[in-house]
Amino acid sequence: MTQQSKEMLDAIMRAIELEKETFDLYVKAEHKTFNPAGKRIFKWLAKTEEGHYLKLTELYNSLHESGRWVFYGSSGFELEEAGGGEQQAGFDTDDIAALKIAQNIEKRGIACYDELLAKTGDPDGRAMLETLRNEEIEHLRVISEKLEELQG
Repeated sequence: MTQQSKEMLDAIMRAIELEKETFDLYVKAEHKTFNPAGKRIFKWLAKTEEGHYLKLTELYNSLHESGRWVFYGSSGFELEEAGGGEQQAGFDTDDIAALKIAQNIEKRGIACYDELLAKTGDPDGRAMLETLRNEEIEHLRVISEKLEELQG
């Protein structure tokens, strides 16, 4: 295994750990909040982060065993629209704190994928990492909009 391959695998492992940390945060936040809008957003975020974790694990194993990249089109999980009686705001302080933590984690995730992209020359690998990064950018957008709405 080359030094470059080892560095790539180490970077992917860091991304896997970050995805797991993020998934755990979103699951805890979903279970803690009683607000329907908060549950909906945290559930969506958790599902997509779980998908990232699984795909990165598959990628790690494939690169380690055969040096081959795996295909990743997107998570396929769309954020459900608000239900009829769902409050659009009203998160309590703990939920706002969770969203702030999530905002910082998503920023770290974007930086992590940017780091991986800088190390990747493989076109399939770049396409996969760009898709993952773009999903993290979308998460950050949703979280930031909700924070702005709630904080005035």
